[in-house]
Amino acid sequence: MCAPPSGLSRRAFIVGVSAVVLASRTRSYAQEGSGVRPRDRWSEGLEPTGPLEAERPEDVRFLLVHHTATTNEYAPHHVPGQLRAIYRFHTGERGWPDVAYNFFVDRYGVVWEGRQGSLERPMKGDATGGSQGFAILCSFLGDHGSIPPTPAARDAMVGLLADLAARYSIDPRPGATTRFVSRGSSRWPAGHDVTAATIAGHRDMSVTACPGEAGYRLVRDELPRLVSERLGAAAPVATDAPRSPAPTAAPRTEEAAATPDPPVETAGPSPAPPAARPPSRPPDTARPVPAAAGAVGVAAAAAAAAALRRRQT
Repeated sequence: MCAPPSGLSRRAFIVGVSAVVLASRTRSYAQEGSGVRPRDRWSEGLEPTGPLEAERPEDVRFLLVHHTATTNEYAPHHVPGQLRAIYRFHTGERGWPDVAYNFFVDRYGVVWEGRQGSLERPMKGDATGGSQGFAILCSFLGDHGSIPPTPAARDAMVGLLADLAARYSIDPRPGATTRFVSRGSSRWPAGHDVTAATIAGHRDMSVTACPGEAGYRLVRDELPRLVSERLGAAAPVATDAPRSPAPTAAPRTEEAAATPDPPVETAGPSPAPPAARPPSRPPDTARPVPAAAGAVGVAAAAAAAAALRRRQT
C-alpha cells in the first residue's frame, strides 16, 4: 500500500480512503434502486407541531437503530396508518414535535422518511430516555424483543445505513467507534464523554430495551459487517478504545410501554396474518437517499481523513 501523505497517520489515511471510496460506491448503489418513500406517502397532511432542528452534517457521528415495539402482524397497506398512529402518539403523549425517527423500515423491506426534512438534511430526532445527539435515527417498524427483523427488513436497513454512512462520511466497519460529548440521555447525562460504535442500538445510548434482544443482536453482531460488505470495506478496524460491553437491557417498561401498538388504519378487511417470509418489496417511485460524492485520490482521502480525525478526537 502507498505511504500516507505527510502529516497523516497510517490509520487516519486508511479511514480517509475508506470514507471516499464508500461515498463513491454508495452513489452507484443508490442509483441502482435504493429508495425511500417520502413523508407525504403516509402523512396525509400531518405536519410537525413545533420547530425542528437539523444537525450540522459534520456533527453526524453515528447511526442509531431503534424498533417501534409495535405489532409485527401487518400488511403493506397498513403501514401508512401505523406511521400516522405513531405520529399521534409521539406528538401527543410524548410531546415531541414530530415522529422521533428519521427513517422507518417496514417488514416488507420498504424504507419510509419519518421526521420531516430527513431526506434532505440530518434532522435531530427524539427518543425515549432523551437524545445524546450526533446521530441519525433509523427504526424497524415492529417488535424485535424475541423475533428478529425479516430478511427483507434486514436487507433494507443495511442499504439505508450504507447510504447514510457514505453521505455523512461514517466508517461502518466492525470495531469502528466515534467520540462525542453527550447532550443528555438517561444513560449518558449531558457533558459526559461517550465512545460509541458507529452503528449502535438505542440501548447503547439510553436505559431502554430498544431495539429488543433480537434486534440488538442484529445491530451488534451483523449490521457493521453487512453494511461494510455492501460498501466494499469489510476489513475491521483497530479501534482506539474497545467497544463497551452491551448494556443490560432495561425491563420492557420504556419502549413497549412508551410506544403501544397503534390502531391500524385499514383500507378494507384485515387480511390473514402474513406468512413467515414476506412478499417482495412493492414497486414504488421512491427517492434515493442522497449520497456523498467526490473523486477518489490522495488529496480527497487526506481531506476526508482530516475531517474524520477531528470528529473522533
